Amino acid sequence: MKKWMIASLSLLIFASGCANKPSEVINDETLEAQSKAAGKAREYLTYKIDQEKKSVNRGLITQTVNNRSDMDEIETGLMSQSIKYFPPDKVNYQEGQYLTGIKDWIKRKSSSNKTGLNPELEIKDGMGWEDQVKLEKDNPAYLAYIHEQNYVDSDGKIQGVSLGLAMNSVDYIRVQDSQKLMHFDEKQISSKEMAAYGKKAAETIVKRIRKNSKLKDVPIMISLYKLQPTNSVVPGNYFTTAFIDGNDNSIKKWSDLDEEYYYFPSDKGEEKNRDLAKNLLNLEDEVAKYFSHQDIKLVGKALYSNDSINKLVIEVNTGMVKEAELIGFSQVFGTEIVDYFPNIPVYVYVKTPKGVKATMVKEVDQEPFVDIQ
Repeated sequence: MKKWMIASLSLLIFASGCANKPSEVINDETLEAQSKAAGKAREYLTYKIDQEKKSVNRGLITQTVNNRSDMDEIETGLMSQSIKYFPPDKVNYQEGQYLTGIKDWIKRKSSSNKTGLNPELEIKDGMGWEDQVKLEKDNPAYLAYIHEQNYVDSDGKIQGVSLGLAMNSVDYIRVQDSQKLMHFDEKQISSKEMAAYGKKAAETIVKRIRKNSKLKDVPIMISLYKLQPTNSVVPGNYFTTAFIDGNDNSIKKWSDLDEEYYYFPSDKGEEKNRDLAKNLLNLEDEVAKYFSHQDIKLVGKALYSNDSINKLVIEVNTGMVKEAELIGFSQVFGTEIVDYFPNIPVYVYVKTPKGVKATMVKEVDQEPFVDIQ
């Protein structure tokens, strides 16, 4: 993995695929200097990350959340919410280590699972599949996933816990009949129902956390996240949050958040911000001039908070696989996003046939840096 800052507009660019741009050889000494600069910049959330300890619920999110965009936003969005309560200059980020019962918590409550936080179903002997479907629609599964993040001091001592409760906007129902045939239906869950149930579940979770001797006086931040339907092209968003001081055992107040993602290109996105839509199309055309041998497509997702752009995420889809090409492309693209979006935080993910191979981060009033994987 190579990281470096894009130091200025006079970029170091590989000759491969970069016509009409100045070219220089990037030697090991230059890469080392750039890597050190990038290390100081860190990623946009600025948390130092403990890479050694993995989540005790690792992999669970892939079983309960169907939208890839939601998976990413649940984590990064929660980190963004956490900055206010757990400053990056005082604590480090660590994957969740304490809530070992989450897998059972997000299931339905039953005689065999007393800790389930979703509504219990009273399925009677001989009940037909039609009645079972109705029962599930009347008592949908509201809570899909609980994401735990830990914030620790330099010695690894826990200083704070953040929890993201991922709430279903649609409950997808599957019922098997007596002939072992599957029947499918779905229940739309209103924002009001979602919020009410999420807040109730959060109260229960706080009580459970306080029973853990290691967390009995640790500050907790809880935020409720609205999942998008399975086929959505944009992620959902956190819509309300609460902070529980280390001396408290219950939630005193919820603070609503006004956040929403817009997708580009789309009619809704263009209606929201015509200039942003135009800039993304122009950026795609501009980059294509220097990489005419590649089919490059851009997808933008803009997060609006209180009707202002909070960040712009750009996914670059390309067939590039060679490291030299990716480095050259990333440096050219880094310059362009500074020109096109000088006042917007921009996070770029370069997707190749082998997965995400490059990441670019540009904060306002900062030079972007690149991470080639």
